[in-house]
Amino acid sequence: MHDEEGKGPVTEEVRISGVYYLDADADLTLVHTYTDDDYELSDIVELFALGKMESTSVPPGAAFSISRADLRRLKVHADAESFDHPEGFIEMCLDIYRFEDETAGDPLRFVSVE
Repeated sequence: MHDEEGKGPVTEEVRISGVYYLDADADLTLVHTYTDDDYELSDIVELFALGKMESTSVPPGAAFSISRADLRRLKVHADAESFDHPEGFIEMCLDIYRFEDETAGDPLRFVSVE
């Protein structure tokens, strides 16, 4: 896992509440820091019908899985519906979209850390 600047591992003690990219080695990279708005990662599936939630064993819980094609649709939805949803939710969607350029693989998997 990497710190908020992507420079080193994130320990349990300093982990930031937010959305993390989950790579094939089960390493986590911070993508979005949660704001005080009321939203969560699964809202993308519920509100935009994009991606899917699936179980993961490392870390235990649920992961959000999204294809590269759906990532482009995510940006379109976030831009078009930016006034219909909490600002933090829209920022999360755009942070996930922007992260797509820095990674390999399809689909991409993200997890929420509270």
